[in-house]
Amino acid sequence: MNFGLTEDQASILAGLDQLIAAQAPAAPTAPDFVASAPALETAVAEAGYLDVAREEGFGPLEAALVVERLARLPHAMEAAASALVAPALGIERGVRPIAMVQGDMMRPARFLTTAQALLVDRGDAAVMLRLSSADAAPVEALLAYPYGRLNKADFELAPIDVHTLRRRWRIALAVEAAGCMAAGLTQVVEHVTNRRAFGRPLGSLQAIQHRLAMAAETAEAAKWLAFRAAWSDSDADAALAAAFAQMWIAQITYDLQQFSGAMGLTLEFPLHYWTYRLRALAGELGGASVQTRAAAAATWPDVSARLDLAGA
Repeated sequence: MNFGLTEDQASILAGLDQLIAAQAPAAPTAPDFVASAPALETAVAEAGYLDVAREEGFGPLEAALVVERLARLPHAMEAAASALVAPALGIERGVRPIAMVQGDMMRPARFLTTAQALLVDRGDAAVMLRLSSADAAPVEALLAYPYGRLNKADFELAPIDVHTLRRRWRIALAVEAAGCMAAGLTQVVEHVTNRRAFGRPLGSLQAIQHRLAMAAETAEAAKWLAFRAAWSDSDADAALAAAFAQMWIAQITYDLQQFSGAMGLTLEFPLHYWTYRLRALAGELGGASVQTRAAAAATWPDVSARLDLAGA
């Protein structure tokens, strides 16, 4: 069952779509692992879409709607951390892009080469590092996001709330994954509609229709679980949404690549802009198994505590 948007939410997305139509560059045609649109990213930020959760009457759900729509673009841009994570941590407006990493802060992180701040989940605590343009260097990666690594380790560390960071990171992950799934599915539906075999479109074959329907069901479920998590802003819903997305990423990316004749594994066909990004998101925050345990702990804290004491 789909739910309708409020008038305000519909207005936000309509305005964002108009901005994208006016500012977005043409879809990339040259083979490349990462597509970027810095002018569009600047325009989206300056128009206030990444700060919507800070405005009176709005919150993380409206931010999630914006992030999901931007994740559908072939151009990778940092929106999720700025729109969903930063407001919850009290990070001031204008500090963006924001990168996030778990464990060792010297590990590669998405968007780190241009980030003004790095959020580090250290397990039992979290810190924020303020960065300049010379603090990180690019790292070659195949995952359709720009990656970077810190050049040094001597930063002033500001403590931030680890539980808030982790909850909002899970929501951001789930929302980004939902947008990538939807965009990848749209790309493949267009391909099987136009590609013909045996005198008819590939999409008319019943086997492909069945599997496309399953992929559509997965994408829709991921989207609504992500939006529910943003609406409730609860630890359990956030972990469940992230777990579902990460659990199904391998299957949906495999299917989308197969529907496109495995062209999803080549750079000439643009499907990789979303499926490769999904592969990156699949491993964040420990993967689906960590999220399912977190969901169980948030839903049944007393039972989880007893199991921990028992060594289970």
